[in-house]
Amino acid sequence: MVPGQHGPVLTRAGVVGDPAAHSLSPAIHRAGYEAHGLSWDYQAYTVAPESLADFVQSCAADETWAGLSVTAPHKEAVLAFGEADEPTRLLGAGNTLVFGDAPRVYNTDVPGFVRAWRAHVPNSPSAAAIVGNGATARSITLALAGLGTAELIVLARRPERAKSLADLAATLGMSVDVRVLGEPLEPVDLVANTIPAHATTAAAPALAEAARVVFDVVYDPWPTPLGEAAERAGRQSLSGMDLLAGQAVDQFFLLTGKHITFEQARSAAGRELRRRSAV
Repeated sequence: MVPGQHGPVLTRAGVVGDPAAHSLSPAIHRAGYEAHGLSWDYQAYTVAPESLADFVQSCAADETWAGLSVTAPHKEAVLAFGEADEPTRLLGAGNTLVFGDAPRVYNTDVPGFVRAWRAHVPNSPSAAAIVGNGATARSITLALAGLGTAELIVLARRPERAKSLADLAATLGMSVDVRVLGEPLEPVDLVANTIPAHATTAAAPALAEAARVVFDVVYDPWPTPLGEAAERAGRQSLSGMDLLAGQAVDQFFLLTGKHITFEQARSAAGRELRRRSAV
C-alpha cells in the first residue's frame, strides 16, 4: 500500500506521446484488463520530447508501473530506456517499453501489421508502395519482408530523406525504387500511407487506382483522402485501426502476460471511437 493511498495498489501502464489524448490504446488495454479481471490502470500521457527522460525515469522508479506504450514522436527516443530486441534495433524504433529489473524495448508494429493484413487479405503482397519514410514506414517494410514482398516502391515528399528506408529494404532482400510522391505508379498489391492524411490529397486517386489494397495509418477522421479514393475505385482498404489493434495484441501480452485477440482489440477501439463521435 502506498502511504496515504486508500484501497489496493493498482498496477499501472499507459501510452506516452505528444500528443497522446487522442489515442485509442487506453480503450483497448482497459477492455483487456476487464476481460481478464486485472486490477490495472492505463492512461494516456502527453509528454514533450524534452520531458520524456524525466517522465520515463520516474515511471521506471515506481514499482507499480509495468510499462508504456510509445507513440509519435518518441518511437526512436524510447530505445535509450531499455535493451531493445533484434527487430527493434534493426528499425531504430520501438513502441513498447517493459519495466522491471532489466527494462526491454519492443516493436509490436511489425507483427501487428502482419496480423492486420492476414485478418483481411488471404494473399501476401508481392509488390508494395509505401508513402513516407519514418518509423512506421520502417516497421511496415520489415513486416512486408516477413510476408514475402519482393518489390518495394518508396514514395517520399523529399526522396533524399528516404535513403535509410531504402537501405533497410535492400538489406531485407527487396528490390527498392525511391520516387517523389506524385510520380506515376504501376499496379501494386499494396499502397501503404504513413504520412499525414491531408498530405496525400492530390495523389490519392492515382495511388488508389494503382493498388489492390490500400492501407492508411490514420483512423480518425476516417475516411481519409486515400480511404475515400479507395472506396471510389472499388479497392479494399485497411485503416490505422487495424494496425492499432494488431500491434496491441503482442503489446498487451508483453505488459501483462495475458492474451487478447485482434478482434477484441479492434472492437474495443471501435466502440471508443463511436463513443467519441457521439459526444
